[in-house]
Amino acid sequence: MSTGQTFWRWRRNPLKRGTDRAEAWAVLISGLLLVVGAPLAGVATGMSVAASGPRVPADWYRVSAVLMEKAPGPAPADEVSRSDQVRATVEWRTADGTRHRELAWVMPNTPAGRHTTVWLDGSDRIRENPERGLRMRALTFGALAATGTAALVTAGFVLFHVRLARHRESQLDREWRIVGPKWRPHRT
Repeated sequence: MSTGQTFWRWRRNPLKRGTDRAEAWAVLISGLLLVVGAPLAGVATGMSVAASGPRVPADWYRVSAVLMEKAPGPAPADEVSRSDQVRATVEWRTADGTRHRELAWVMPNTPAGRHTTVWLDGSDRIRENPERGLRMRALTFGALAATGTAALVTAGFVLFHVRLARHRESQLDREWRIVGPKWRPHRT
């Protein structure tokens, strides 16, 4: 059942007050800031964090390595490990064809023979992936920026609405002081 009141804030009405128009604009602007501004703030922040992340040293490069044994399962909490990876032996060839074997971080329970990517420095030693965690950090800061922007917009709208309600009350009091005495019954 339709009430026909879809855009009632924007319709012409001789009884519409200036505060009604101000409220209509506040709803429109707040809605646009929530729908467009908050996501844009999140994306811009995430991209900024990603751009300011660690840079790969010039002599580092990636190679494809082969897992030589099945990777162990997830490590217990008391062992030195990462939350999502375990150490296992991998083998790779350098540009000159030399084979190397070393421990590298891989996903738990990865079968032997599976290819993984490792980072090597100028002396062909395995190094930590410089981009590790950067994507998650960018997503986290982006989400926080979007949430913070949405919270600020909402708080601003609520404060504006409270001030508008107070202004309406004072207008009503002023008008009632003028009209009120005319409505009282006359005493004889």
